[in-house]
Amino acid sequence: MSIKVKLILSLIVLNVPFYAQAEQMEFEQVLQKVIDHYPSVKSATLQLEKARQENIKAESQLSWQLNGNAGISRSTSLFGTANDRVNVGASLNRSLTNGGELGFSANVSRDDAENILSPSLPNPATKTQLEVNYRHHLQKGAENTQYTESKTAAMAGVSIAQGEKTALYDELAAQVIELYLAAATTQARIKNTQNTIGRGLRLKDYISKEFKLGLSEEKDILQVNARLATNRADKQSLEVLWKKQLIALNRLMNKSWDNRFTPLLKLNSNKVSSFDLVYEQAEKQNALLKQIDARLLLADSAIRLSRDKRQDELDLVMFLGNENNKGDSTTGDFNESQLVGGISLEFRRGLDKSGLNAELTQAHYDRELALQNKKLILQNLHYDVASLLVEVESAELAVKAFKKSVNAEQKKLTEATKRYKDGRIETDRIIDFESQLANSELSYELQKVELARRYYQLDLLRGIIWNTVVRHEISFSQAIEKGIN
Repeated sequence: MSIKVKLILSLIVLNVPFYAQAEQMEFEQVLQKVIDHYPSVKSATLQLEKARQENIKAESQLSWQLNGNAGISRSTSLFGTANDRVNVGASLNRSLTNGGELGFSANVSRDDAENILSPSLPNPATKTQLEVNYRHHLQKGAENTQYTESKTAAMAGVSIAQGEKTALYDELAAQVIELYLAAATTQARIKNTQNTIGRGLRLKDYISKEFKLGLSEEKDILQVNARLATNRADKQSLEVLWKKQLIALNRLMNKSWDNRFTPLLKLNSNKVSSFDLVYEQAEKQNALLKQIDARLLLADSAIRLSRDKRQDELDLVMFLGNENNKGDSTTGDFNESQLVGGISLEFRRGLDKSGLNAELTQAHYDRELALQNKKLILQNLHYDVASLLVEVESAELAVKAFKKSVNAEQKKLTEATKRYKDGRIETDRIIDFESQLANSELSYELQKVELARRYYQLDLLRGIIWNTVVRHEISFSQAIEKGIN
């Protein structure tokens, strides 16, 4: 078998383990699969749906409440006369958004006394009462503070849950960025090692021909073989690392552990015009800021609710209705109906308000803590945006510089190869030039990976990484079903 054929077969064998049956996947494709299958996403959806139920609970405070009662009793009157009573009643009540309480009631009672004081009094006697009543809170509970603030708390709870879900998506994206680019780095190193091995094999083929003709020495072949052995060992080590990274990515995507693919790195930058624009986008989509704004709403709500609790109760109570009494007496049938009504003021004050004062103070502390956290996050965000923009600009310049370096090293190696064939330089110099070119090529590829990292991080910070990746929203029933499954 000729050396040329051996060389071709060697290159084929070297490429098989890494590329056989491996599809190429862009970062967005990998991230989409992670989002589609990662279990914590479903848990975050359940938490969000749970938070949305708080609004329904708050609205239920204004629903009608039906009460009923029925009973039978035996008692004595003021004069010791035994009296049997049967009573049936019902009421319908609800709170109003203005803080008032509206109610309707009906009551029927039948009294049967053993003795009566006057023959004109009916016995047994039946009393029927129909009444509408209204209670208005003038101080504590005015404008239905409890209902209003529970609505605010429900809205804030949804915002916090939504922020937690967004933060989970961002954390997943950041994790995928690191794993994906680590795999891309390993891929670049493997390709670089393969290229080095290929050049080494071509050099070995040339030296072997020269050796047969007596134009080169055995030490030249030994030098090339030593370099090839080192490169092959490096490649084997890198392939072990690649397999570990592949398993980690397949785990996130819920794929079989031996599913094979290779990263397809693309330097697609979303150009930005200014720091202010990037900062505005980052601030608008930042999940932590959304959660803090929601906690500020909760703190303000708690302050208003605590202030309301500290007030005295002063209620205006009104009622209007009809009362009907009828029955049989010794003088004939008795049936009398009267319009009844009334208005009153009710007052109540708690003498010890130290607990309520402490509750109000705690609410103010919660608000101040939230403001301090927001200030810190905004400050960090300011520096994060500035740092990333500078890093992107520097990485872009570095990629261009390393590209020029590769071209220069390639020209140097080409020129040195010509001199080597003319016998004007030693084999070890060619090997050094090959190594310098390999290092330059690797640096160029790794710098492209670093540039991609900055692009992805900046897009994640701005929130535009989700423009091409679908974050699924599911209904409550679907969330329950998926959560159970």
